[in-house]
Amino acid sequence: MKYLVTGGAGFIGSHVVDALIECGEEVHVIDNFLTGKRERVNKSAIIHEADIRSSEEITPLFQGVDGVFHLAAQPRMQFSIDHPKLTNDINVTGTLNVLLAARDAGGKRVVYSASSSAYGPNHPMPLHENMVPEPVIPYAIQKRVGEQYCAMASRFYGLETVCLRYFNVYGPRQ
Repeated sequence: MKYLVTGGAGFIGSHVVDALIECGEEVHVIDNFLTGKRERVNKSAIIHEADIRSSEEITPLFQGVDGVFHLAAQPRMQFSIDHPKLTNDINVTGTLNVLLAARDAGGKRVVYSASSSAYGPNHPMPLHENMVPEPVIPYAIQKRVGEQYCAMASRFYGLETVCLRYFNVYGPRQ
């Protein structure tokens, strides 16, 4: 199968790329290398240096793709407070562009990397999926909007979406 991984040069994305390649899949990576590192990308992956903020740039790359793992984001919370427009363009507009490109290419599924930050600071620990999201930081709001766009793409475009809210991810290449 052919998979596309946005943010495949990032910490988590590069591990997803490795796992897919270990399964024998054809893997394409979209990354603009603002935060990702080229040396993280598995040599068997096909790299497309492109920016998810540009639908014209990324849409052709979705042709023939069986599945998409959308990990591209500007993840730093303080950075999102200091630069809310830039992070919104990447995290919200970029996500919408990925969903529409997948739809237009006849894609079947997009796995979206959401964030536990969507729960906000007002919930007692431990957090669980049944809690109502209450994001307050721009990054958290943006990731929550991405989840809502995924739900919209499923409802109106028939694109199967899965949102994964990560908690405290760490490991090699971090």
